Amino acid sequence: MLIINITAPTPLDAAAAAAARALLSCCNHAEALDLPITPQVDPDSRVLLAHQGSDLVGVAQINFGPEAEACLCVSPAWRRRGIGRRLAAAVRTHVASRVAGEPIFVSDAAAESGQAFATALGAQIIYAEHRLSLDLAAVPPAPAHRPGLRIRLAGLADADELAAVLAAAFGDPLAMVQSFVTRRLAHPTNRFILGELDGRLAGSLRLIEDAGWIYITTFGVRPDLHGRGVGRYLLMHTVGVLIANRQCRIRIEVETTNASAQGLYESCGFRRDRTYTYLRMPG
Repeated sequence: MLIINITAPTPLDAAAAAAARALLSCCNHAEALDLPITPQVDPDSRVLLAHQGSDLVGVAQINFGPEAEACLCVSPAWRRRGIGRRLAAAVRTHVASRVAGEPIFVSDAAAESGQAFATALGAQIIYAEHRLSLDLAAVPPAPAHRPGLRIRLAGLADADELAAVLAAAFGDPLAMVQSFVTRRLAHPTNRFILGELDGRLAGSLRLIEDAGWIYITTFGVRPDLHGRGVGRYLLMHTVGVLIANRQCRIRIEVETTNASAQGLYESCGFRRDRTYTYLRMPG
């Protein structure tokens, strides 16, 4: 008899995180995927574990940001037994207990099993993102120094000003961004890099470390400074510092419809290697 127990341990201890990563590795290897499940990296994430007896048979991770995003995987040996459906239902219940609205589910576009699962549940793609990885051979020369532009690491004292810039850059509610920024400034896997123009915060990006990779995310510039090269300088300076520190495995993501940002990243040496789809389940 199949009895599946789904839990959401908080916090996720080292042993549970290791088991989740092992299951993720198995699922990725089975279909040559790279599912965005990263236990213990995001301070606002929750991991759901599905067990059959003592066997871990499924994992789902929910990241709480502007919207709740979730990704799940089921052991290839335990598929077609309703475990994915139960995990998806558990994700929706957990999200409903914390925030308003439905979660967005994320899938590697190359996942045939994910496409079949989404079709079976009637999920609809709402947008997609390309992941780009840095090609060291394509990195252009370091940009010339710009007078008045200073790059530095953010600290907790920068939280309010940083939140205001990001809220303006992305159009998100200020209170939500303040909470997001404050929690991540205090988290060991997250770093914000700031660009100040003439003493005023102009833009920022966030670095996340996971499994030997540096992910560049939350990359925003004040709307009144768009087109002035601030974002390009901030990105290239950061990439240069990472390379100098031998942190050469660097990734960034961009919506497939954002041609200008994709062009910027490619001109800085990034090359597309993976696409993710974001889906909404029917109500």
